[in-house]
Amino acid sequence: MSAQNQLEKLGNQFFKYRGQIPVLFFLVAFILMHFFPMYDNWLNPNYTYLAIGLVVLGHAIRALAVGKRAAHTSGRNRDEQVSEALNSTGIYSMVRHPLYLGNITTYIGWAVFTGIGWLVPVFLILFVAYYRLIIYAEEQFLTRKFGQDYLDWRKQTPLLLPAFWKYKANPQPFSMKVVLENEYSGWAASMTTAFVLLLFQTYVLRGLQQQNNINFFIGMALFIVVFGYGMRYLKKKTRVFKVD
Repeated sequence: MSAQNQLEKLGNQFFKYRGQIPVLFFLVAFILMHFFPMYDNWLNPNYTYLAIGLVVLGHAIRALAVGKRAAHTSGRNRDEQVSEALNSTGIYSMVRHPLYLGNITTYIGWAVFTGIGWLVPVFLILFVAYYRLIIYAEEQFLTRKFGQDYLDWRKQTPLLLPAFWKYKANPQPFSMKVVLENEYSGWAASMTTAFVLLLFQTYVLRGLQQQNNINFFIGMALFIVVFGYGMRYLKKKTRVFKVD
């Protein structure tokens, strides 16, 4: 097997488990918070605002890509690459992989949330390298699927850093239903991450001794559960998110 085939195989394996592997990064970050408690940073609201801002920005980037995607593209398929059309307008006219850009932005937001400054560049390097392997496999698939049309678009469109001046409008209407159907699980995961990190920080800072904090975390937990299972029910058991 050639080196290129090995890279593509590895990229496809990472693609298949791209929803689980970031959890390992999160567990590492959580463990590091035990060994490197950054009390001053946890008490500094600027860290929280920056972290939440990056997380929201990451999800917004994904929403822009998913909400105007062509059918059977930009999805959460796990077993194999799927693409019935080439997305090349809207956000895809500025960057080739906006979904992965959104993911990286979100994950860096959570790295900031830990308050461990050196963890941010380390995670940035690791996530870029991780997604670069997935991208390699994906682009091999797209090259075989769309040939010269894909190669021409790839040549003029940046990989992960958007070129805003290259924007070309996407005539397809934005569908919030498609966004909700595909992105609710990611939103629930981010809310759960926020819950765990905030709970740990508050516990270490002895803030859980305050009744207001206890009520806040109980309310947050209930909201996450209701949101996650409610959205799952609507997706699996109803036609609320179906687009005619």
